Amino acid sequence: MFTLRSRGIEPRIAHLAGEHHTQLALIAAGFGVCVAPRLGRGPVPDGVRLVPVRQTVRRHVHVVWRTDADRRPSVRAAVAALRAAGAGVAAGGG
Repeated sequence: MFTLRSRGIEPRIAHLAGEHHTQLALIAAGFGVCVAPRLGRGPVPDGVRLVPVRQTVRRHVHVVWRTDADRRPSVRAAVAALRAAGAGVAAGGG
């Protein structure tokens, strides 16, 4: 896998942000780069360029709920939405 360090480049980390919108705002302002997965990423600001990674990055999402909670429509809807989103990503649509 290609990394900056594998090429002899030591990255200078000046900012850390856990939220995708903050990361993208820093990039739009010219302050760096990030890996931003499609899942959970909102619209990309002007001036930000998306470059696909060569190696596939996978994510595993697990859902846990109380045994009797699956009778609640909100729980069933949330699980169905996650399954649909996962199927879309697996099919290349996400």
